[in-house]
Amino acid sequence: MYPTVYLALLSALKFRKSLPRYCAATLDGDFARAYCAVDDAADLSERVHSQARNRSNEELTALADVSLVLGNWEEAEDYYRRAQKMVWKNDDQLRVQSCRNTGWLSLLHGRLSVAQRSFARMASEAEAHAEQRIEAHIGMALSHHQLAQQQAADDALLEAAEIADHLDEPRFRLIVELLSREFDVRLKIRASRALDDNAFWQSALTTVSLAAGGRAQIEPACVVAASPALLSLRLEELHCMERLAQGDRGTPASLLNARLNRGVTNAQLTFRGCLDTALAALAGGLDDIAAQIMDNLPAIGDQPRRDFDYLYCMAKVATQRGDFVRALKFYSQYTTEALRCLRNEAATVRSATTARPRAAAATINDDVSARLPAKYRRAYRYIIENIDREDLTTREVAAEMNVTMRTIQLVFKRALGVTPCGLIRSLRMEGIREALLDENGPAPSIYDTAARWGLKSRSTLAKGYRRHFNESPSETIVTHTR
Repeated sequence: MYPTVYLALLSALKFRKSLPRYCAATLDGDFARAYCAVDDAADLSERVHSQARNRSNEELTALADVSLVLGNWEEAEDYYRRAQKMVWKNDDQLRVQSCRNTGWLSLLHGRLSVAQRSFARMASEAEAHAEQRIEAHIGMALSHHQLAQQQAADDALLEAAEIADHLDEPRFRLIVELLSREFDVRLKIRASRALDDNAFWQSALTTVSLAAGGRAQIEPACVVAASPALLSLRLEELHCMERLAQGDRGTPASLLNARLNRGVTNAQLTFRGCLDTALAALAGGLDDIAAQIMDNLPAIGDQPRRDFDYLYCMAKVATQRGDFVRALKFYSQYTTEALRCLRNEAATVRSATTARPRAAAATINDDVSARLPAKYRRAYRYIIENIDREDLTTREVAAEMNVTMRTIQLVFKRALGVTPCGLIRSLRMEGIREALLDENGPAPSIYDTAARWGLKSRSTLAKGYRRHFNESPSETIVTHTR
């Protein structure tokens, strides 16, 4: 169920008032019933009456969420796109929703750096309300954890807990506690002596153990609320995994296998659940149970060749069976894929103070590309390749794409909630701020830095920077650096 259970729980609470039947079915863990509760939205015309647009947006978003939980990736992406078209005139709502939808799609597709940046952008949106910021911080925590960046994951979870403590809806706080418990169990399993050759996780575990005071713990919530069935189910599964990792070969494995059989409609979900169970069994020295699980994995195409948890488990099972040639092959593939993930997904973002601002912009903002229709990603690339040019205009970008200015403005607004001109301003301001905050570089000159990003007017810099960050560039330097 990990991490789809968190998407399901957050989606249910998001629509608890507007779509009560969908909410109830989702919180019960009955995703087929949840889908049926909103599937009529798929038949709606995209030309609905203006008063019905917001309702249609909610129904289509809920339908996309449950489709994603059920493993229907393309269907979910289409419903998200249609939902966003219903609110494209509301720039603030569209920006938040675009980041949120791209974040979940990217997270469940394994594009973890894009997911983390999408959720971070969502959390930073001034118009995002408290519940949306909680969802954004939970998404960031999930992304960082899967990248073995546990300190950052814990920081994001603490932010979510702090916001949830001030909400009237107590179940958000229960979700935060569940995720905290999830991290505890998963880290304990990966810290076991039997898995000390799991190279990908050793760096995360070492960082956490060396941190002052260890991991920050989420305090128990002072709330009174009935725990949703889906949440209770996941807690019970985590308890079983923990017992399995302690060497208990009785109830835990059989119970987890029974639970996994409920997810047969989503082979991807079942596959991930099996891997988590196999890792717990290996941690508990129950190699025979792990081997049995790996022998009965569901088929999900070519993905296992790129999944380093799968490759690691296969290497351990082969070792247990004495097939050392096969074990070496799988372990070699595992280390290759783990290094690829660390290099491509978890790599430190290049400093924006480099001599090539556009390269830094491309690195920092690749979540923007993910939110655009495929045809128009070339326009975005053209923008970041020329972001340091003062004379870059929307007309030039439109000419590069061989479309009208009106067309490219509409496409960007419907996908991002901002025009190409607004995106250019945003990229420049973010790049300038990154340069000013870089503590590893030389002391920054505000106007020289702005000029490298194609902004040479001092008045435009002052007004635009304050509008974007609610402070001046000099205040950024004094408050946040050195």
